[in-house]
Amino acid sequence: MAPALLGTTCINQQGVIIASIPLQGGKFVCQSVLKITQADQYVIDFRHTSTIARFQHEITGEDNLSEQPSSEKEYTRPNPVQQPLRAILKGGLSSPEHNPFLLRHGRIISLNPGTYRLVTWLQSPYLLAQPTVFVSDLATYQKQTNISAAISLLLLGILLGLFTYYVTLGLLANHMSERLYATFIFGNLVFYATALGAFNQFFSWHWFYLTGLPLLVANLAYIHFVCHLLGINQYHRPRLYKFAFLTSCLLIAMLVFGLVFPNWMLEMSRCGTFIFVGFGLVCGLRLSMQRQLIGQLYLLSVAGFAIMGIMAMNADESAQLAFTLEQFGLIAVTIHTILLSLLVAYKISRLHREKELMLVELQNTRSLAMTDRLTGIPNRHALENKLLELPPHGCLMFLDMDNLKLVNDQFGHETGDHLLKLFSRILADKLGDDGQLYRLGGDEFAILCHEDEVEWCQHQLEYTHLQLQREGFGGVGASMGIVFAHEAANTEELLRIADKRMYENKRTRKNRKEMLQVLRP
Repeated sequence: MAPALLGTTCINQQGVIIASIPLQGGKFVCQSVLKITQADQYVIDFRHTSTIARFQHEITGEDNLSEQPSSEKEYTRPNPVQQPLRAILKGGLSSPEHNPFLLRHGRIISLNPGTYRLVTWLQSPYLLAQPTVFVSDLATYQKQTNISAAISLLLLGILLGLFTYYVTLGLLANHMSERLYATFIFGNLVFYATALGAFNQFFSWHWFYLTGLPLLVANLAYIHFVCHLLGINQYHRPRLYKFAFLTSCLLIAMLVFGLVFPNWMLEMSRCGTFIFVGFGLVCGLRLSMQRQLIGQLYLLSVAGFAIMGIMAMNADESAQLAFTLEQFGLIAVTIHTILLSLLVAYKISRLHREKELMLVELQNTRSLAMTDRLTGIPNRHALENKLLELPPHGCLMFLDMDNLKLVNDQFGHETGDHLLKLFSRILADKLGDDGQLYRLGGDEFAILCHEDEVEWCQHQLEYTHLQLQREGFGGVGASMGIVFAHEAANTEELLRIADKRMYENKRTRKNRKEMLQVLRP
């Protein structure tokens, strides 16, 4: 048969009997009658919460209290008026006493059948929930609390991993959203690690106010994180931005109030949690009504967090034995944090896809800007960019087609365009990788090649002339101006020399034709 606690009565430090312990904390003493029907090892612990600064259990009763092997048991001299004091069991988040159970305040004691008086002294600046004392046999207690402790450690590890990831991202420039999210995770991580006693047990840190202050900061960071996540600013969605500003001012006021009145710090944190959940629901609903996918996903996340919080507060007594309110809160916060992380990942992925599309469009635009529309070969702009990277052994060849105007006048511009495309296609194919053909505009072209390939390029130009004649374009040739990279100090001078030599070659070829016509019988 399970042990029974009967007639629990609590008194505050003024000596007044109270129905329940106020969450603003203070000093209290609770008395109960403990009935034991079977000799066994038992555990005395608190239901509902673990956020208790200091406590002390005093057990008095008949002389059948067995020896307690724990080092935490202390004995006092018998009081001649009252029943003899048999054992004192101390602990709490601010206490240096050793905790025999992971993330719990349970204290072991061996009791024989009988009736005992259990007096519990409580001293805490504030409380998260009503610290109801309960007694359970050791086997049942371990079975129920070991699972909850393991789950809590796992969830703390998840929060630590997420914090490490996002604080690393936050160190990069233009990652304010990740910095705010890391602050939110860190505040919750410190709060739950302190409230559950992890810092006390693993690092011997006993600063009780870590159970209140970090959560106030986390609530404030959450508001700004949501604004960054959902794109809420003074220019985009200004009404929600004003709402966020007012909410932030309220949270700052609560933070200051909690610092001035420490007993209200956790109460301010609790109210701040309700406020940021309400803020999130309003923003999520507003964006969902506008059919914003990211708003709809966020609404599901924050609604799930709210539902889990309500379920935790309404958990029955059996559930509260295995899990404290802090552990329920840790489960809710971790799930919400994971969902938010997935949402952040989705947003980053979407931004990455949009960036890739923009880069593709930019590349296409740049390609169009660098390509001659008629012939499909690179244009003057592409040539000028390439000349900036011209190696010392490079060579520039300017070409000017002969008789293009005559073809346009006699056969029309459609035939002239066909001639330009045919010329470009044949010469570009023949040049291959040994030279690059560019169209500068009108009947002007250019070739970039290595200085050792100049003669080869000239042969390909002659071959192109022959192919044009076979296609019916007789008398079509090209004048050429050649300049080497070492002959010019800059791009402008290189272009000027090539243009000058091309026109000199054009005049020479024209004079030669006129002379041949004079000498022809």
